[in-house]
Amino acid sequence: MKSRLASLECARCGNQHDAGKLQHRCECGGTLLCRYDLDPLDLDEVRQRPADMWRFRELLPVEGEPVSLGEPRTPLLTVPKLSKRLGVETYLKDDGPLPGGTFKARGAGIGLSRAQELGVDRVVMPSAGNAGGAWSLYGARAGMHITVTMAESAPAANQTEVEAAGGELVLIRGTIADAAVRAREIADETGAFLSATFSEPYRLEGKKTCWLEVFDALGDENGMRLPRTIVLPVGGGVAAIAAAKAAEEVIALGWTSDPPPRLVGVQSNGCCPIVRAFDAGADEVEPWDGEAMTIAAGLRVPAPSEGDLVLKYIRESGGRMVAVNERAIVDAVWDLASTEGVFACPEGAATVAGASILAEVGDLQGPVVLYNTGSGVKYVEALKAFG
Repeated sequence: MKSRLASLECARCGNQHDAGKLQHRCECGGTLLCRYDLDPLDLDEVRQRPADMWRFRELLPVEGEPVSLGEPRTPLLTVPKLSKRLGVETYLKDDGPLPGGTFKARGAGIGLSRAQELGVDRVVMPSAGNAGGAWSLYGARAGMHITVTMAESAPAANQTEVEAAGGELVLIRGTIADAAVRAREIADETGAFLSATFSEPYRLEGKKTCWLEVFDALGDENGMRLPRTIVLPVGGGVAAIAAAKAAEEVIALGWTSDPPPRLVGVQSNGCCPIVRAFDAGADEVEPWDGEAMTIAAGLRVPAPSEGDLVLKYIRESGGRMVAVNERAIVDAVWDLASTEGVFACPEGAATVAGASILAEVGDLQGPVVLYNTGSGVKYVEALKAFG
């Protein structure tokens, strides 16, 4: 179970970088993506391993013993009532059972493990909420100092989680964009490793594990099966690119003969810069003007650092971006809980609202996988206040 990591490739200019050295971005400013030796690998042998986040070690950048909190393979649930309503075969990938209650554990586990084995002992990162909590928990496990910059408006549960785990919390007036500025300053001042969204190549690989699990769970003894459509919430957009990258790699390995899935990204109409760019046919994403207003804290990303790259991946998949209103998001939280037994976070519930819009116009192709990125438990106060 040795990593097959071969190089780091710039998503913008294509330049190759040494995967054995700690890296941030390419000299051109582009995001670096992990590239692997994709010579044939026996899927049956891989399936004999424990069903956890670390099963597909060859496709992860971590060389040694990982920093782990016992991450399980999370459920891929059938949702019969929702399937009937949408009119297509539908599944829900539920990452609520992960450490810290969100999918951010995936990026934290792989990202921090790789950073530590490359010599990092201090990390600074901006966060809309959940990532800061997850990295603080994994930092506590690893004995690593974690500094999190976060908007004052971030959920109290996330702020408390950072502090409870021993992380250093720096609150900022403004948005995650302002928190990102302060995180870069702290990195320059202290020499801490900056782990902002897309600023290093390892976090994305953690998010990729979700989709390897999904494709495997949908498959059978003959191989993996890819859904026709993936509907996922988009803040910074890491999960969308991770889904596309996972599909690309399993196809290259010969683990499936299915075509890549269509990616549908969902944002709140209170902060939807990528939707606006998609609808306008633009290649560049302009920052959201005005206040970023949504109950889904993970979608309060007014200036996604790689919005242009997210657009590219969405379009290349034949997919689209969709904006949903706040009432639809909250209603979907209650609906999922009361009909399917899943208490989803608002970000995850937004995918139900987005899929419903596509189903109404006949643009939802099955099988469909909706992505619930975390538990609704951290949003109880916000949901009660919304009414």
